[in-house]
Amino acid sequence: MGDFQLYRQYVDDLRIYARENGITEVETERIFEECFKELEMSRVNKFHGVWKGVRVVIGVVLITIACFLGLYNHPATHSIFLRNMQSFIYPGLTVFRQMAVPIIKRYPALTELYDESCLIENPFFKVADMDCWPCSTVQSVPDMTGWNMTETFNVGIPFVRAESDSTADLDSIINMYKNHSDIFNVDARRISSNNPFYRTIKNVLEKRLDENPSEFLDTHVSWRLNRMRPSRILRKLMPKPSGTPIWWSQSTERYLFIDEPKAGEYSLPNPECSNVILRSTRGSRLIKMTPSTECQRNCRTFLVLLSPSRTLWYNWWYWRPMSLPAINSTEISINYLTSFC
Repeated sequence: MGDFQLYRQYVDDLRIYARENGITEVETERIFEECFKELEMSRVNKFHGVWKGVRVVIGVVLITIACFLGLYNHPATHSIFLRNMQSFIYPGLTVFRQMAVPIIKRYPALTELYDESCLIENPFFKVADMDCWPCSTVQSVPDMTGWNMTETFNVGIPFVRAESDSTADLDSIINMYKNHSDIFNVDARRISSNNPFYRTIKNVLEKRLDENPSEFLDTHVSWRLNRMRPSRILRKLMPKPSGTPIWWSQSTERYLFIDEPKAGEYSLPNPECSNVILRSTRGSRLIKMTPSTECQRNCRTFLVLLSPSRTLWYNWWYWRPMSLPAINSTEISINYLTSFC
């Protein structure tokens, strides 16, 4: 009721102002009618705009459903799509991600919405009739130092390279953490470990394993970074290898593994993108290249000794590596895992 009285007061004030300035009552009424017409047209235009947007969304949804139905009813296309869909997602979102960077910088808390996986991974999931020829021809894990990947390269072939663009050790990681502790303590605080004394990255770096070894020398630490601010900081310490293809787009998710000499075997995670690079910066670990469940009948298992300044490149559609302690190893190892689409 108060709003209506205020409205009437404003109308009366306008009428008084019109009379004082020689505007007739008829002209005043015409001005009011024109204003009401403009307001009505703006509401109509807004409705038409919303309805047009709804029709576009409905059209996109229907086309998407039709495409998925076509894929599932055509096994060959379905297999190709499943094998390559990860490689299609991120390049197509490159522009969107670049536009989102200033927004995330302004509101970093938004990355919390992306911090946790929305779905629990199904360990029994298998791709039906997956084409395993890319890894079936592999007879060994070659050293391709100095070679640059081409667009026609068979991504099912794992290989190693010697890299010299990163000398990150535990000291440099500690310095990085100290310089940006406010960011890491908020956006990348948690770690997973088999040692109950290590629950946060602060615990790991304050009680460093090379100076405070565990009783059985078997501590394993996995540090997952999945937010933009800490990932960008870590990327400065461990940049992309020089041979990374320009058409690959790096994901935000990164992993840092710190292992004592006798740390037990564990499976390497499947990151967001399927093209994976595992970099060793200190110590050595044996990497057991086990074919994925779908390709175990067609592809062989290999062992790779990953030593400092070397990288292992593979695609997790075909390989599910495991990290094992290296024989006669006497120091902690540090490995960095990142992925590209």
